[in-house]
Amino acid sequence: MPDLTQTDLTPEIQDQLELFQKGTQHVKLLRAAMAGKGIHAFNRERRLDLVDTYRTEMPKHSVVKFVPASGAATRMFGKMYTWVGAPPANRKEINKFFKEITRFAFFEEWARCAEANGIDTYEGGLDSKVKWLKLLLNGDLGYAKMPKGLIPFHFSEKLETPVEAHLNEALLYGNGVGGPEVHFTINKNFEPQFQAMVDTFNAGLTNQEVRATYSYQDSKTDTIAVQTNGDPLTDESGQFVMRPGGHGALIHNLNKIEADVVFIKNVDNTGHPRLMSDTVRSKELIGGTLLDIRRELIALNKQVSKGLVDAVTIDQVRDKWNLRVPRDYLKLKEYLRRPVRVCGMVKNEGEPGGGPFWCLDKFTGESLQIIEQSQVDTSQMRQEMILNSATHFNPVDLVCSIRDLDGNKIDLLEFVNHDQYFISEKSVADQKIKALEWPGLWNGAMANWITVFVEVPSSTFNPVKELEDLLRPAHLAG
Repeated sequence: MPDLTQTDLTPEIQDQLELFQKGTQHVKLLRAAMAGKGIHAFNRERRLDLVDTYRTEMPKHSVVKFVPASGAATRMFGKMYTWVGAPPANRKEINKFFKEITRFAFFEEWARCAEANGIDTYEGGLDSKVKWLKLLLNGDLGYAKMPKGLIPFHFSEKLETPVEAHLNEALLYGNGVGGPEVHFTINKNFEPQFQAMVDTFNAGLTNQEVRATYSYQDSKTDTIAVQTNGDPLTDESGQFVMRPGGHGALIHNLNKIEADVVFIKNVDNTGHPRLMSDTVRSKELIGGTLLDIRRELIALNKQVSKGLVDAVTIDQVRDKWNLRVPRDYLKLKEYLRRPVRVCGMVKNEGEPGGGPFWCLDKFTGESLQIIEQSQVDTSQMRQEMILNSATHFNPVDLVCSIRDLDGNKIDLLEFVNHDQYFISEKSVADQKIKALEWPGLWNGAMANWITVFVEVPSSTFNPVKELEDLLRPAHLAG
């Protein structure tokens, strides 16, 4: 173990090392949330009513789209780094990949780049293909070094990046008080490129624009890395190795947003523009659901503020929204302080990631939560069975109310379940380490929110984790 004394360790790092010793604190799954049993699958008439609610009420509210967009595209191109490192050994995969490359939205840009660099057509053989790949990874195109949001994903009348897609979405369903705004959490080094893309987008609009704001993951939320034996990892100079604390750290960024309604969606979850109508209608649906719930909670809160507890009203809210609203006056008063979120859920079609579950809750007995596999003790057969019984999947499609029922800004940090941190295994310079990640933004960071799940169409969930995902039908013109 490094020669460290207690004085070398800040209180924050000492606390983190204690969390490593405790290990991941698993949640207790009670059952999967399903359609009609924790997930609202509205009929057509109800959907239209909620969409109308949103369209009618939205202009009275300030609306922000919150888009986590700091991630680099390195993972998208991971296989290609392997190919370039050993071309003969990967000849078959490389040849298979190049049979499809004309279907990528950015192919013509890639071809122009190759021509400008005097590189032969990729049909010339393995060496030419490798040169094309190097252009894509680290050359003049250099997509692998860029944030995902800046890479052209789609082509309709022109190339479209995820940044432009999110700006366009904001125009279509986020034009509330003060106009449409998109807040991107980004790597600060790329802010000029993000802003240049926003400026170009707005230059193509008439009599309106989308305001873009930015924030960065606070380095104060970084966590210490430890070796597999639990000792702190240090670099060559003897300094502790610190790592970003996962997307849960973004609760601090979200906490600084000033808006009535906040939509949250990952930067890479954008389909081809031809699917935009599905996306807009889905956001209006969950937005209308949020406003409808909030209206009923405001009415309940007014009764509570007068010292009244109406059991009939409480039961109506409980039954209608699958909320475990406390009947005890003091607990009810405390419960109504919480922020509210409505989470879109798609049917599980085999994508990796979290899902909706009923979980044990110390305050309400049970509550609806979005749970990742890493939060579950799968060594317990019953827990693994519940995990595998999920019928729906979390696409990270949320709309939130971050003001209390009197209209005041809520301190979101009060509603984090700090026990839902988890320990993950990572690598640093080929060395296996353990990393501490804070409670996920839509997991433990929102565990104590009022939560409602709504089924949304699968067509609204089109993530891009690997480059070949851009060849799925949802990312192509037709």
